Amino acid sequence: AGLATMPGGGDLLSPHLLRSLGQKEYEKRKGAALEIEQAIKELRDAGQHERVRDVVHYVAHDLAASPHPNVRKGALHALAGVAIGLRDALPRFLPEILPPVLAAFCDPDCRVRYYACESLYNVAKVARSHTVAHFNDIFEALYKLSADTDLGVQNGFQLLDRLMKDIVAEAETFNLGAFMPLLRRRIFVANSYTRQFLIGWIAILDSVPDIDMLSHLPDFFDGLFHMLSDANKEIRQQAYAVLYDFLQESRQASALEYEPVVAILVQHCASRDRFSRLTALTWLHAFLSLGKPQLLPFCPAILGATLRSISHGEDEISDAAAQTDRALRALLQSSAGADFDVEAILATLVQHVRAEHVRTRVTAFEWIAALLRQRPAALLRHAEPLWAALLDALGDESEEVVFLNIEVIARLAAQR
Repeated sequence: AGLATMPGGGDLLSPHLLRSLGQKEYEKRKGAALEIEQAIKELRDAGQHERVRDVVHYVAHDLAASPHPNVRKGALHALAGVAIGLRDALPRFLPEILPPVLAAFCDPDCRVRYYACESLYNVAKVARSHTVAHFNDIFEALYKLSADTDLGVQNGFQLLDRLMKDIVAEAETFNLGAFMPLLRRRIFVANSYTRQFLIGWIAILDSVPDIDMLSHLPDFFDGLFHMLSDANKEIRQQAYAVLYDFLQESRQASALEYEPVVAILVQHCASRDRFSRLTALTWLHAFLSLGKPQLLPFCPAILGATLRSISHGEDEISDAAAQTDRALRALLQSSAGADFDVEAILATLVQHVRAEHVRTRVTAFEWIAALLRQRPAALLRHAEPLWAALLDALGDESEEVVFLNIEVIARLAAQR
């Protein structure tokens, strides 16, 4: 059972060949794989595809599942030999060849994992763009292997990863919609090596002209932002570089799904990590500077984010918050005829007129005064919660806050 016959008679997987595939010495296993490669070429040329399938089935289901590591190594050599022997006929056999190779990426023996990398490298070199149809399975296996601590496995993984990136970059088609759910599930990972792997793939996919990663930004944006606080400086820099590229692309984008992106940015504006907070403020400022009316519904959330950072102890962060604040005011001023949620903005301001820091309180009162000038009727309709905060602020320790407060009260009284 499990033996296929060559077009002339003798057994293709003879007992001698099977013993050679399970030998400890690499040269013997490799020699057996070369014999299989040659035999597969002959079967291919003779059109004996069913016999090839029998060989693949036996290697994949019997040898690859062996309890002996050397036999599992031999199975990986054999599957690579089959792929090389098949050449142009390989694509139809990928559904049978790939699963045992990918399963070996999780093998407890590090040498088996290394030979799995080597085997898939040889398969992919022959199949090239045909592997893209199986990309999710390959990516998942690479993802798991990216954190492997064995140096030999890491070297094999790096070579395979580069080859797969080249293949995807040159492929005529790539099913991004099918890949995004997988990336969304895997983006929140703590391991620095795996983060580096993910960043590399996001960058390479974004570099392909026919792949529109920007339209799927919400799927992986939050995960990328979390990488800005990685303990490894190199990971932080790589994540920032990819985010910077997406920010530049967003400036020219005709359509961008702002709501989930702004929500993520607002969340990271409260981050304890300095780099994450500063980057989030930079993104918000860039969005607001475009002056797009699509951002008006998010003004209350953005305002809250800037007010929480405008009195930050680090000048770079407080200055970035002030710039974002100015850009937000400019957007509202340029959108005089547009509707925006005055009640929600006012609710945010009421929270911050009682803030700990003077600069925050001053900025909040400046906002209230500006709203009174721009939208007096709308503000008056929702002014009831404001009065208690204004009366409390009359006893503020800051003369500037008291002065602004009196000005606001006077204008409110005049409007009434």
